[in-house]
Amino acid sequence: MTHLPATRREMEQRGWGGLDVILVTGDAHVDHPSFPAAILGRALEADGWRVGVISRPDVQDPESVAVFGPPRLFWGVTAGALDSMLANFTALRKRRSDDPYAPAGRGGGRPDRAVAVYVNLIRRKYGRDAFVVAGGLEASLRRFAHYDYWSDSVRRPILLDCGAQILVHGMGEGPVLEIARRIAAAGGPSLVRPEDFSDIPGVAWKAPRSAKPPEEAVGLPSAEDVASNPEKHVLAFRLQEEHPQERMWQDAGGMRVIANPRWIPDTAELDRLYGLPFTREAHPMYGGAEIPALEAVRFSITTHRGCFGGCSFCAIGAHQGKTVTSRSLDSILAEARWLARQPWFRGTISDVGGPTANMYGMRCRKSTPCARPSCLWPAVCPALKTDASAYKQVLRMVSEIEGVRHVFVSSGIRMDLALLDDELARLLALRHTSGHLKVAPEHVSADVLRLMRKPAGNHFEAFLRKHREFSHAAGRRQRVLPYLMAAHPGCRLEHMFELMRFMEREGLIVEQCQIFTPLPGTASAVMYATGLDPWTMEPVFVEKTDRGKRMQKACILRHLPESRRLLREARSLLRKRRDSGSEID
Repeated sequence: MTHLPATRREMEQRGWGGLDVILVTGDAHVDHPSFPAAILGRALEADGWRVGVISRPDVQDPESVAVFGPPRLFWGVTAGALDSMLANFTALRKRRSDDPYAPAGRGGGRPDRAVAVYVNLIRRKYGRDAFVVAGGLEASLRRFAHYDYWSDSVRRPILLDCGAQILVHGMGEGPVLEIARRIAAAGGPSLVRPEDFSDIPGVAWKAPRSAKPPEEAVGLPSAEDVASNPEKHVLAFRLQEEHPQERMWQDAGGMRVIANPRWIPDTAELDRLYGLPFTREAHPMYGGAEIPALEAVRFSITTHRGCFGGCSFCAIGAHQGKTVTSRSLDSILAEARWLARQPWFRGTISDVGGPTANMYGMRCRKSTPCARPSCLWPAVCPALKTDASAYKQVLRMVSEIEGVRHVFVSSGIRMDLALLDDELARLLALRHTSGHLKVAPEHVSADVLRLMRKPAGNHFEAFLRKHREFSHAAGRRQRVLPYLMAAHPGCRLEHMFELMRFMEREGLIVEQCQIFTPLPGTASAVMYATGLDPWTMEPVFVEKTDRGKRMQKACILRHLPESRRLLREARSLLRKRRDSGSEID
């Protein structure tokens, strides 16, 4: 197995005089299914197309995208696995010095607003006739007017800013394969129009505002209304969340963006994708430099896609959708056996899971989509099949493969589901925890958890008790590692002190936590931008000062010396507010 070509020489070594598709990405060139360009490229290759990858081109030099010459069919442009602004900036809008998807983890090689920058780079070299398909997380979450935290403004749909002919949102493998087939069947990109792809799931395109609105489609408030009217902003979000299987359109200036519902793969399609011949290595051009994001997942197995948790702040559900598609047991075992045969495999599979590990094999009893944003909040939906037997079987059978000594779960466990199955909780504690088990309670305050759409705090407490009980019975010293968040909309200092007291009582110490960052397309970003609860339209407190955010974070990292001064300041502020009889604001 070899990597997809990254240089003209590699292309020519395959006997190719040119390429059908060129993928441009902000990530390092890594042949692992967790890297978007790799799985898209391998899928196209398996479909018979000649594919190359241009990784992190020099945005000052248009020749950096001329490595292979122009593609016969189209350019595929992605910022990479992350939104480029999230990758480049901290929650306090400070520029990052690191990038886990870069060689040696060094930051600075991925441009801000990478999708638009890369498309412009292609245009500078090859002109307006180059056919460009934008995709990936950045394009997906920004397909309609959205709040952009880094400019503190509502920006119009990215398709109108980046200059691509069409956009693919959500999971892109299925749509991209069909786009390639259509362009080839038409005789080339000069013979197709964006409307020629209008029946492909996951595709978005633009049309004049004066055109007749598409039939049987949901019209969103215009980009101008979203930017100027908080209620319209909320309405635009609610319509998208409550009608995930409908075509939608939105006007912006003199143009209109139309988007089909996302593509949802079936089990056979996922099996084919994850059965492609990945090397799980970085391209040799990096000279062996470590890619931190690869090291984190090199020995992992993805079991499913989609997440029905519906957390307000999470990009996964907004991108992949709430329908969970699980790979077959045979497909997962084949991948595990392949891993076990590799000379660099050390006997440990670091993760067997997906967006949430123990959602594998779970599905809705109903066959029709519903408007409910979460299958687990405010309580587990009675239509959801929560049987974890399929996931337990996966863990057991992967563990039995010759050469596999350890199978761990590190992608995160949904606690409310785990509490429904003592056997799974016991298995996790006994065999599948590598020192610590990751869970994501995020908070314990009922007020904050409601806005986050997370299960009540007593779920976290109950899970801690159960995991400790089972770990002790197994004679293992291990702990739960909770992901906790500061400064989410609705979260005040009082709530953070409530969380801090809980952590002290439970003996919880974490070395890292996150300050909330509003991600485009999420409910929490809408709260942050509008100051409204999207479901009740009641006002929501939003902490927008850096000092206030740091004080909230210090409550989680209370044990660190650098938190002491911030905690003193926070306590003083609380006393003053309490003495004056006013609330924190």
